[in-house]
Amino acid sequence: MHVEVITDLTVGDLIDFKQKKILTVNHEYQRGLRWTDLQKRMFLDSIFRDYSIPAFYFHEIKESAAGIINTFYEIVDGQQRVDAIYTYSENAFQLIDPSDTSGFRFPNFVKDRPCPWAARRYEELQEDLKKKLRETKIVAYKLTTDDENEIRDLFIRLQGGTALTPQDKRDSWPGNFTEFVLRVGGKSQVSKWYGLPLFRELVKGNESRRRQLVAQVFMLFDSVRRNKAFCDIKSANIDEFYHANVDFDDSSADAKRFEKICHTLYDALAGKQKKIVGHHLIHSILLCDWLEADYAKGWEQRLASCLHDFERRCAEASKSMKGDQSSEFIRYWPSYAQWTQTQADMGRTIQRRQAFFAAEMCRLLNPKRLDDRRGFSGFERQVVFFRDGQQCQRCAMVGEAHPVQWDDCEVHHIQPFAEGGQTVLENGALVHRDCHPRAEPEVERFREWWRQRVEQGGGRSGGQSKLPPEGTDVRFEYKKTTYTGVIEEGAVRLHGSHTGVYKTFSAASKAIAGSDRNGWRDWEVRLPGEDGWEAAEVWRLSQAPVVT
Repeated sequence: MHVEVITDLTVGDLIDFKQKKILTVNHEYQRGLRWTDLQKRMFLDSIFRDYSIPAFYFHEIKESAAGIINTFYEIVDGQQRVDAIYTYSENAFQLIDPSDTSGFRFPNFVKDRPCPWAARRYEELQEDLKKKLRETKIVAYKLTTDDENEIRDLFIRLQGGTALTPQDKRDSWPGNFTEFVLRVGGKSQVSKWYGLPLFRELVKGNESRRRQLVAQVFMLFDSVRRNKAFCDIKSANIDEFYHANVDFDDSSADAKRFEKICHTLYDALAGKQKKIVGHHLIHSILLCDWLEADYAKGWEQRLASCLHDFERRCAEASKSMKGDQSSEFIRYWPSYAQWTQTQADMGRTIQRRQAFFAAEMCRLLNPKRLDDRRGFSGFERQVVFFRDGQQCQRCAMVGEAHPVQWDDCEVHHIQPFAEGGQTVLENGALVHRDCHPRAEPEVERFREWWRQRVEQGGGRSGGQSKLPPEGTDVRFEYKKTTYTGVIEEGAVRLHGSHTGVYKTFSAASKAIAGSDRNGWRDWEVRLPGEDGWEAAEVWRLSQAPVVT
């Protein structure tokens, strides 16, 4: 890249360049106009006060046709400032009056200075002030390169520390996944990035937020299909996915499948559903993907009304938790609604919500199975797989915790099919293929164990009182002192300035504070192999089986 510093340009030159379309904006990586009227007025006021103007960056482009060469400049950095200057020259707004107390409050040293441009449009300025504005010097960097990626890379670096959203920055990154997200999510300034109607018309939020949602839901869609796992969708995870998918194939079967599901969902909701929130969109797309494989057409026609019912039940459950009313749908709170407010972008939280959402929506939709044989469908297997936390329930019965791989999982009829047990989610439990109870005594033992779990509150509707796994780090901040420890041999072992071994978090809290406390709310935990901390109460609630 060749860089030339130009120091003899003026504000008047910028106005002329913009007016004659010599200065343009590349909407493929620029975020669009974001400054408010106040920001524009403040910037012009700063020019009149002789405050320094940041340098501009312009990319020189030469295009030829029929032997004629056209030279113009794309604004790499300074779009908002150029727009403020040009629109003011077009009399689009008045400048700020420091003496006007109803608007922006200036400090006294500014109010006390003469301000002959106050509250004036450009055409109302005295000629000497117009001349002062137009002759104000600026510094510009003229950039010349044949590699568009160099300009995009510079753009990202120049935005460090500004108000660009993380998604605005991602939109300028090179790579095929960037192009896919822009095309699916849409960007109004660029016609080729039209946006699928589902995101353009039915999703809440501005364009940047919608594009981020496209990236997040595709990450989950891809992770579940490929790995049978739910990934985290925090900002850093999105960045990693972009970097890892520079060579993304938007013509692949999964990419086409994703777009097809988006069209299916739009057709089901258009004209029947108000704007949809992000978490409902995520779970609806995954639900449609799961349902299409195992159920006959027709459920799509009922999807909008059933989604409305689901939303209503969540709202009722939330009000019940606040004490505003009672609701028969209270179970929607611990299994779904609370997890839209707590750690909502963590994979295991999303997995919990999806298992509940899919099970409830299937009940409401009552779709017709393509195959009515005794075995659980692929849809039902996935719901049970995620609902039971990918843990073998037969192993859990004997006090062991062993994960189940998708290729090695089966769903056991708790009430045997031969004895009238239905092939429904409530009657299914996840097990290893080799752990599947088959002999009559073993089947009866498992059924009794499951019944007791439910009755004692440790099953479908139960809580979780066990401490986190061995090796978990713990900490508790009390009166500006942080107490730390670790989970060892099923107890909280404190170390440092305060030592001791306690069977519960509450006992550890009492030893430190000298009074009875809910220790689950005091302590934070960091599980083995993880970097982040979370509230012990959040971890405890996440371990409770999903109520389906």
